[in-house]
Amino acid sequence: MQTRVKKRGAQTKFVEKISKKIVNSCKSCTARCCRVLSVVLTVPEAVRLVRASGKEPQEVLEFSSGVNYKHTPHYPILAFENGQLRDYFLVIRHAGEDCIFLGKDYACALYTERPFVCKLYPFDLDGAEMKKRALCPVKFDKDKEMPVVAEALRADLIKHGEIVRKWNVSHKEKPIVGAFFSFLKGEGLL
Repeated sequence: MQTRVKKRGAQTKFVEKISKKIVNSCKSCTARCCRVLSVVLTVPEAVRLVRASGKEPQEVLEFSSGVNYKHTPHYPILAFENGQLRDYFLVIRHAGEDCIFLGKDYACALYTERPFVCKLYPFDLDGAEMKKRALCPVKFDKDKEMPVVAEALRADLIKHGEIVRKWNVSHKEKPIVGAFFSFLKGEGLL
């Protein structure tokens, strides 16, 4: 992967702080994507993330209704709230504005187990094109692994849809992470 980066002023100071563990194009980054974007997860990703973190699901995940369903291929969890149908999505919790897995050295604590959207960013979820208006200051070249990651995401999305449809049929209330993971356990998915 080749990278062209221009370092100037304050960004150079951030780059000097970045972990020595990061060897890819993200080395030149100040982790803007890990700070302000919500990471929407498939259910299989959420399960893998919880296992990799060694924490309880509610420490790592939350449900958000603040995700624009037009910008995600994830099938939403549906719930009635105040007489209106709302969409909910599983997202990684934030500590302030930062992803809870973002270290002080800008390295991801679960880098090898990071979600598909993180593996593909700043490319679209099919891995084919750079996102328009990506937060990323780095110029990326398409990685040969992108189609493999995008295909794994497609497989997860199919499984996600099956699981969420089962939940939606039997639950109408606002989802709670603990109850959702109890449901997954009851379905033999954990």
